[in-house]
Amino acid sequence: MIKTKTIFFLSLCLIAIGLFGSLVLDATGFFSNPTARVISIPIASNEGYFIEGLLVLTVTLLGLFVLPFTLKRNKALITAVFLSAVILIPQLV
Repeated sequence: MIKTKTIFFLSLCLIAIGLFGSLVLDATGFFSNPTARVISIPIASNEGYFIEGLLVLTVTLLGLFVLPFTLKRNKALITAVFLSAVILIPQLV
Protein backbone atom coordinates (compact mmCIF):
# COMPACT_ATOMS: atom_id res chain seq x y z
CA MET A 1 0.00 0.00 0.00
CA ILE A 2 2.93 2.37 0.66
CA LYS A 3 5.65 2.79 -1.98
CA THR A 4 8.25 4.70 -0.01
CA LYS A 5 7.90 4.78 3.76
CA THR A 6 10.29 7.66 4.35
CA ILE A 7 8.49 10.06 2.03
CA PHE A 8 5.13 8.85 3.39
CA PHE A 9 6.19 9.67 6.95
CA LEU A 10 7.64 12.98 5.77
CA SER A 11 4.26 13.78 4.23
CA LEU A 12 2.47 12.86 7.46
CA CYS A 13 4.89 15.01 9.45
CA LEU A 14 4.32 17.99 7.16
CA ILE A 15 0.55 17.62 7.47
CA ALA A 16 0.81 17.27 11.26
CA ILE A 17 3.13 20.29 11.57
CA GLY A 18 0.74 22.37 9.48
CA LEU A 19 -2.32 21.21 11.40
CA PHE A 20 -0.83 21.70 14.86
CA GLY A 21 0.80 24.96 13.83
CA SER A 22 -2.55 26.30 12.75
CA LEU A 23 -4.24 25.10 15.94
CA VAL A 24 -1.59 26.55 18.24
CA LEU A 25 -1.34 29.90 16.48
CA ASP A 26 -5.12 30.23 16.33
CA ALA A 27 -5.58 29.21 19.99
CA THR A 28 -3.01 31.73 21.23
CA GLY A 29 -4.81 34.54 19.41
CA PHE A 30 -2.00 35.13 16.94
CA PHE A 31 -4.45 35.55 14.07
CA SER A 32 -6.49 38.60 15.05
CA ASN A 33 -9.84 38.89 13.26
CA PRO A 34 -9.18 36.56 10.32
CA THR A 35 -11.32 37.32 7.29
CA ALA A 36 -9.90 34.79 4.83
CA ARG A 37 -9.29 31.10 5.48
CA VAL A 38 -8.01 28.37 3.18
CA ILE A 39 -8.69 24.81 4.36
CA SER A 40 -9.41 26.21 7.85
CA ILE A 41 -6.07 28.05 8.09
CA PRO A 42 -6.38 31.83 8.60
CA ILE A 43 -4.37 33.67 5.97
CA ALA A 44 -5.63 37.27 6.00
CA SER A 45 -7.48 39.98 7.87
CA ASN A 46 -8.49 43.53 7.07
CA GLU A 47 -4.97 44.69 8.01
CA GLY A 48 -3.22 42.36 5.54
CA TYR A 49 -1.90 38.85 5.13
CA PHE A 50 -0.63 36.64 7.94
CA ILE A 51 2.82 35.50 6.82
CA GLU A 52 2.78 32.71 9.42
CA GLY A 53 -0.61 31.56 8.15
CA LEU A 54 0.71 31.43 4.61
CA LEU A 55 3.73 29.41 5.78
CA VAL A 56 1.50 26.96 7.68
CA LEU A 57 -0.72 26.68 4.59
CA THR A 58 2.31 26.00 2.38
CA VAL A 59 3.59 23.25 4.69
CA THR A 60 0.16 21.63 4.88
CA LEU A 61 -0.43 21.77 1.12
CA LEU A 62 3.05 20.38 0.46
CA GLY A 63 2.27 17.42 2.71
CA LEU A 64 -1.08 16.87 1.00
CA PHE A 65 0.57 17.15 -2.43
CA VAL A 66 3.28 14.58 -1.68
CA LEU A 67 0.91 12.08 -0.03
CA PRO A 68 -0.59 10.47 -3.18
CA PHE A 69 2.86 9.89 -4.69
CA THR A 70 3.81 7.67 -1.76
CA LEU A 71 0.81 5.35 -2.07
CA LYS A 72 0.21 2.38 -4.35
CA ARG A 73 -3.57 2.04 -3.98
CA ASN A 74 -6.50 4.20 -2.88
CA LYS A 75 -4.61 7.43 -3.57
CA ALA A 76 -7.68 9.61 -3.99
CA LEU A 77 -9.53 8.14 -1.02
CA ILE A 78 -6.66 8.50 1.44
CA THR A 79 -5.84 12.00 0.24
CA ALA A 80 -9.51 12.99 0.57
CA VAL A 81 -9.60 11.61 4.11
CA PHE A 82 -6.50 13.60 5.09
CA LEU A 83 -7.85 16.74 3.40
CA SER A 84 -11.16 16.34 5.25
CA ALA A 85 -9.29 15.88 8.53
CA VAL A 86 -7.22 19.03 7.93
CA ILE A 87 -10.41 20.99 7.22
CA LEU A 88 -12.57 19.59 10.02
CA ILE A 89 -10.19 19.17 12.98
CA PRO A 90 -9.54 22.92 13.56
CA GLN A 91 -13.27 23.61 13.46
CA LEU A 92 -14.02 20.88 16.00
CA VAL A 93 -11.31 21.90 18.47
